[in-house]
Amino acid sequence: MRETYRDPALEWLDHVQPVGLVVAPAVVKDLILEPTPQSQIDSAEVELLVDPDPAKLALIDPWAFAEVILGWEARMVAGAPGGPALPDSLSLRLPEYDTTLSPDWAVVDPSGGELPWQLLVRLEGPGIDPDQRGALGGWEATPHQRFERLLRETGVSAGLMITDKDIRLVYAPKGETSGWLAFPIRSLATVGGRAMLGGLKLMLDRGRLFTDAEDRRLPAVLKKSREAQAAVSTALAEQVLGALHELLRGLSAADPGAIRKLAAEQPGHLYEGLLTVLMRLVFVLYAEDRDLLPSRTDGRSRALYDNGYSVRGLYAKLTEDAALNPDTMDERRGGWGRLLALFRLIHGGHPSHIIQARGGKLFDPDIFPFLEGRTLDSDKPAVMTVSDGCVLRVLEGLMTLEAKGRGSDSTRERLSYRTLDVEQIGSVYETVMGFTVEPAAGRVLAIKAGKNNHTPVFVNLDALLVKSGKDRVKYLKEDGDRALTAAQAKAVEAARSIAEAVAALDSIVDERASPRKRELPSGTPILQPTDERRRTGSHYTPRSLTGPIVRYALQPALEQLGANATPEQILDLKVCDPAMGSGAFLVEACRALAAKLVVAWAHWPERKPIIPADEDEELHARRLVAQRCLYGVDKNPLATDLAKLSLWLATLARDHEFTFLDHALKSGDSLVSLTEAQIAAVHWDTSKPGLPLFRQLVEHRVAEVMNGRAEIRAAPDDTTRAIQEARHRSLEGRLRDIRLIGDAVIAAFFAADKPKDREVKRTEVESWLTGSLEAAWNKLTVIAKTLEQGEHPLAPFHWQIEFPEVFADDGGFDAIVGNPPFAGKNTVVAGNRPAYHQWLTTAATESTATADLVAHFFRLAFPLNSFARRVWFSRNEYYSRRRHSKVRPPLDMPQRRNDLLSAVSSALVWRRVRGG
Repeated sequence: MRETYRDPALEWLDHVQPVGLVVAPAVVKDLILEPTPQSQIDSAEVELLVDPDPAKLALIDPWAFAEVILGWEARMVAGAPGGPALPDSLSLRLPEYDTTLSPDWAVVDPSGGELPWQLLVRLEGPGIDPDQRGALGGWEATPHQRFERLLRETGVSAGLMITDKDIRLVYAPKGETSGWLAFPIRSLATVGGRAMLGGLKLMLDRGRLFTDAEDRRLPAVLKKSREAQAAVSTALAEQVLGALHELLRGLSAADPGAIRKLAAEQPGHLYEGLLTVLMRLVFVLYAEDRDLLPSRTDGRSRALYDNGYSVRGLYAKLTEDAALNPDTMDERRGGWGRLLALFRLIHGGHPSHIIQARGGKLFDPDIFPFLEGRTLDSDKPAVMTVSDGCVLRVLEGLMTLEAKGRGSDSTRERLSYRTLDVEQIGSVYETVMGFTVEPAAGRVLAIKAGKNNHTPVFVNLDALLVKSGKDRVKYLKEDGDRALTAAQAKAVEAARSIAEAVAALDSIVDERASPRKRELPSGTPILQPTDERRRTGSHYTPRSLTGPIVRYALQPALEQLGANATPEQILDLKVCDPAMGSGAFLVEACRALAAKLVVAWAHWPERKPIIPADEDEELHARRLVAQRCLYGVDKNPLATDLAKLSLWLATLARDHEFTFLDHALKSGDSLVSLTEAQIAAVHWDTSKPGLPLFRQLVEHRVAEVMNGRAEIRAAPDDTTRAIQEARHRSLEGRLRDIRLIGDAVIAAFFAADKPKDREVKRTEVESWLTGSLEAAWNKLTVIAKTLEQGEHPLAPFHWQIEFPEVFADDGGFDAIVGNPPFAGKNTVVAGNRPAYHQWLTTAATESTATADLVAHFFRLAFPLNSFARRVWFSRNEYYSRRRHSKVRPPLDMPQRRNDLLSAVSSALVWRRVRGG
């Protein structure tokens, strides 16, 4: 087991416990920023400036501290004693709150950049808690939130907040997630605080602010730290995929018979269970690193949780065990049972409230009973004998990163989930989507293949050896998706045995899936990427991309509401991502609308709800927005679960259940849909004559569902999930028949290749509905089920009946955002069931046969979008250059014309405006 190592140069970061990202360890190392070891003399200098009385301000004279300890000069600090005057431009007036935000000092940026300031400083008075709502007059936000607002609005992204206990270094660039780290002032004068004192000087002394090279000064270090997060995402994503393989190996070793049976009979269920374990762990790590677990914060509860349940504690224990017993970790047990106990506790809670019950599917033990050694829900749990070695390797992949600067030693550093954006976490876990579990058809070995050779793909060595010469190279290219160099090809062609084949592939073996480069026997359950996963790989969608897109998409709707919009008007806005993936754009939309809701509460204080004790204004606003304003669809049900997790993390409150999202985030193919009128007419082509046979039934059911969904959306924040889930189940039952008719009509389309044959099948479906309804439902079910069969199952998504409140009164979404898939005709044909491409061209009669898949998403956006709103999708260069004209917008929209589809900034936008 590899050593978990912490570089001495980074020790100070462990003590200050960053919240969000401020300084990236990788950047500190790359720039060789090492703190100067602090001595007794240094501690004594601080002690002279610190008041030992905890009831008073820790710093007797903040400017003396800055001048003596950090080496600042008054001429470089506006507002400081003897320094230049503080300009009025650094003050921010908030008339809606009758509040003015301003710094006490401003530190000059000597580089002469666009902004003359690099750091704002705020001095808070005695007894002011920076995290307490209402601690200052006027705006109810906490002092820390006020300071972040000031930094963002002035464009001076970095700030220093000095309270009576801490010195906080805050980084809040506009359009990005903020981060901060706190140096406890009185500890800086102690022996134990010398590492922190060295870190404080490293980041804020004269050299870092004024005299060092420009690329090593504070603004550059903070900016580079944000840029380095993409590399962190990539490294973590590769490790998370390795953890998924490790978990499958561990479960298979613990109960080979049960796991092999699942791999053969229920591979999708097994795969989803594996992913669920990882998503559970990421939730726990996120919550623990933000001190949201346990729910009770008294010392006894924390000690009980840390010692008996926490994932951080488990990792520390297993790491210690591995150091003492490195050769027996795969024979030791206990870690898996501890995780299962924690998962049950989070799902159901405890009467003592040490853990708040979260409810929902994610931690439900009955969804994947095999994880508890059960076959049926009614079986008693029997903890599988998963080894501690397996559990440790899984946690290591999720909680640590490879360390630098130790020569050839293999060491790792602890990763803090406090420094990761929700979008970043979502994109990392999106990398484990697109795999299947299957029994190995022969002896197999995993090689680095797929896009950029970053995906482990298992190769059947027995099948490889049956072939001869260059057919083996061709086999690896076609079946393994890996091209070989001349030297590699020569060795593969010459192999005469399994051992020689393994040796020939040695340089490209992916040890995440084949540890120690050993082949696995036939029948072993393995994870194999789908064809689409091999082609597309994965990517990180940062806030620097999602922020501008969401902001621009929301602009028309917000402008129409005006500056004095009521809270109810904000909460009535509806934003959709029709291909949501991990939910990055919805998370950003949640933040953006929540910020507007907080402003609306300030304008209309009598309409502001009571904020729960475990929430602040912004968090409460995000929870309301997530439940009422956000909608998303994805064809991959696992992506839907991941998007829910992303929004749960963004709306996580200590004492509340998960925000209910099942009514708004759904699974299905956004491009395969019938309108309410088409379902009523039992026909996909509304230009054809036909009687609306079931118009009354459809209208009645849709109206009923719409009223029920209004109850779900408007439910107070303290409404239990059990109530929301019961409401949702009832509505799904009422919608089932209408959805079934729509699915059956679409199944008739896919049942044949030619239009005449399809019409025959559709007519047959229509005829069933004119006879016995009981018999009709059975027949409709049978034909609808055909869409679930075959290599590419299809789940239609009928927008108008799934989200009826959106389309009431000829309405639609107020904004559509996202990053839909880009795929040419051949890729679409290869990656979907037969007739899928014909469906697209039939649904979009104005389209050409070569239109890119994303063009169909643009066309879809028009009937989904409310009048005069915007559609913003992230940009693909090839598409923006060549394919934007392949699909024309619908022609049946009165009083509307369409601008040119164009590339704007970092996104594509298709605006709709009134016709003139």
